[in-house]
Amino acid sequence: MDTNLDSAPDSAAPGQGAAALVQAFTSAFTSDDVESFYKLIARDGEWVIMATGETFRGIEQIKQLATRSVAARTHGGGLGIKPTNIFTNAEGTKLCWEYMHTAIVTDKWPSSAHRPAPGTRIELPIVLIGEIRQGKLVKIREYFDLLTATEPGTPHKLYS
Repeated sequence: MDTNLDSAPDSAAPGQGAAALVQAFTSAFTSDDVESFYKLIARDGEWVIMATGETFRGIEQIKQLATRSVAARTHGGGLGIKPTNIFTNAEGTKLCWEYMHTAIVTDKWPSSAHRPAPGTRIELPIVLIGEIRQGKLVKIREYFDLLTATEPGTPHKLYS
């Protein structure tokens, strides 16, 4: 799917297709426009952090997740959420949204004691897999390497 990121609407209106939803999501997600982002999530939507198994059900829990996520990092000086691959399936019911998240960790990082120090720069590749129904995102699975987030700059190898 070819998505023009510069012309994305603030939010998807009822009845708009997957392309409009993807454009609205991209616009909101890359600008920390959480209010527009919330409009794209089904009231009973679900967000699953696959690396930890944490599941956020319903818009209120997803709002808490978004609030903590935004507070945990800053994006000054060209840092931020930069999409690298965005596409949907032919039916417009699945979304793949891959991006590089580059940020500076704040003292509001919401995890356990195993976390990067405030002021640490992180570069975290992330893939979101979404399910779309009736113009809303009903489920998002977020995939990333937890060690890349909690131990930035430390090389980890599996096969060599």
